[in-house]
Amino acid sequence: MRIRYLRYFLVVAEELSFSRASARLNIEPSPLSRAIKELEAQLGVSLLHRRKGRIRLTWAGEVFQEEARRILSFIEDAKSRTVSASKGYRGRLRIGLADSLAQPRMAQLLARCREEEPLTEIRIVEMTLNEMLRALGRGQIDAGFTVAGEAAGPYRKERVWSEHPAIALPRRHPLLALEKISFRDMLPYPLILCHPETCASGHDMIRRWFSESALTLPVPAEFVSGHESMLMLVAAGYGIGIGLESQVSLYNHPEVIVRPAVEGVSLAETFIIFPEEPPSPELVRFIERARDIGGQRDLSPSMKVL
Repeated sequence: MRIRYLRYFLVVAEELSFSRASARLNIEPSPLSRAIKELEAQLGVSLLHRRKGRIRLTWAGEVFQEEARRILSFIEDAKSRTVSASKGYRGRLRIGLADSLAQPRMAQLLARCREEEPLTEIRIVEMTLNEMLRALGRGQIDAGFTVAGEAAGPYRKERVWSEHPAIALPRRHPLLALEKISFRDMLPYPLILCHPETCASGHDMIRRWFSESALTLPVPAEFVSGHESMLMLVAAGYGIGIGLESQVSLYNHPEVIVRPAVEGVSLAETFIIFPEEPPSPELVRFIERARDIGGQRDLSPSMKVL
């Protein structure tokens, strides 16, 4: 089975059109169609329904789409590991990063890993929570960071750090008269909130904070996918933003003033999640460093004995 045929099939499966797929692949539609037919002949199944110029995946095609992605991912992974080995690396970690968690602690963690374990290559991949869970299931990453610990599903989790919510306000906003801001204080004003799909974990976290304040999450003025776009809209005067104190501190915008939230709501906890099977020594050391940086020193006993 030719590797390029797998790539051809995935593009056709995405486009559901030979003409659009051939344009993306920069080949003519006829040889592309012949390649897919040859692939079907090798498999002994029909991957596509072809009806009056329209195509759609058969059930076998949908299954093969997932398997083709997995095969190509493992091939790319093998190439990557081989290149890393040629550069002198002895170990490797692939870490997913969800919920836009590009925070100072993460930079501190990676810098410490480079200092203490330079022969272990660490690759960071930004993704949504759902993408992270799928990648863990397929063996495409070794672990992932998220604030959605309750959504870890069948995976193990370790809390690595906790932090308070932060409120981002435009300059000359009435709430700047308050030293700390409650969630009830924010109700009369337009809010800028994490999108419930593209930033689901952040949205659920904000919903929980309102619920703990005996409030219903209001309809926002705008949805955003992360802290950077949230602060941009706050600076432009669109409304108030709610986020994590470490994340908001990354963006020192002259038109944005940050206030802490009042006590009484739970901390936002960041977790590292990973498969149930025993983690590699490299991953155990990585988690130990993350917890140490976050002040969470009580690593679970099952991790310490490895």
